[in-house]
Amino acid sequence: MPCIEAANVLRHDCVGPGMYEMEISAPAIAAIAAPGQFVHAHVRPVLRDWQQPSAPAQPLLRRPFSISGADSRISGSITILYKVRGTGTQLLANVRPGDRLDVMGPLGKGFTLPEPPSRPQSQSQPESQPALRPKSQPESQPALRPLRQPPAQSPHDVLVGGGLGIAPLVFLAHTLARSGRGVTVLYGANTAGDMQSTLRRLQVSGAGSIQVFTTTLDGSAGLTGIVTDLLTTEPSAAAISDVGFVYTCGPEPMMAAVEQFAAARRIPGEMSLETALACGVGACLGCARRLRADPGASPAYARVCKDGPVFPFGQIELNLVACGEE
Repeated sequence: MPCIEAANVLRHDCVGPGMYEMEISAPAIAAIAAPGQFVHAHVRPVLRDWQQPSAPAQPLLRRPFSISGADSRISGSITILYKVRGTGTQLLANVRPGDRLDVMGPLGKGFTLPEPPSRPQSQSQPESQPALRPKSQPESQPALRPLRQPPAQSPHDVLVGGGLGIAPLVFLAHTLARSGRGVTVLYGANTAGDMQSTLRRLQVSGAGSIQVFTTTLDGSAGLTGIVTDLLTTEPSAAAISDVGFVYTCGPEPMMAAVEQFAAARRIPGEMSLETALACGVGACLGCARRLRADPGASPAYARVCKDGPVFPFGQIELNLVACGEE
């Protein structure tokens, strides 16, 4: 169940041109958050002591932010990464440590995580019960295919992030690394300045191994080009030659290319969609996306906020309009 917390802002840093990283104290959310989930924040104008009272514009709807990190052991905090793009994020940029935010979460379905290898069953243990058949979905719900479980002992996983799509993948990379899996992150951004904070966070994995390859559009860091170039360019291509599962988040043309790469090699994977979310709980249907269907079949739709934002490869009809890393 999602929680609503009055979260104290612990840290709020400008980490790039118009880009911010915020850490907030939200123990109830941090305790149950999973990689790929998001929070919905109610952003209000902040009135300082020296400012005259007024009636500034106040966004009616909450704003969604991917959970980029969660620490339930020490501070009970979560981290979000965002870029100023409109009224809501401009107001959020004015928030300082010590201020409070009304935050709801965690929301949505996150990434599928691999199960640990099963232990051999001793002869004294009873045989396992047959699996129960899941209940059929009501007709109003889209016929979603189940998420495919990553292999328990695959060589390693690859995470492909473009622009702000890297946000949920940082949380995922740390989670996978702590479970003992090898992780390769392919990260593309516009400039080196956009990625420095994220790269520092990826380097502090806590356990396991995280290998990172980067691209920038202006050539200021890593390979010059877009992040999908790393799928076929050495040395990154060699590093992902034995991948067991692929995760991706970013612009949809980018994710379509990643999906095609994985399909050609029969590698399972998942993608996280980035889109505007009004209610965040599946009630308004404003985030409905069409599912891929066989020719002649009736169209079916999924709610990104409730049925996603994470979906298996091959399930969602992606928007292939060309755009940059962000």
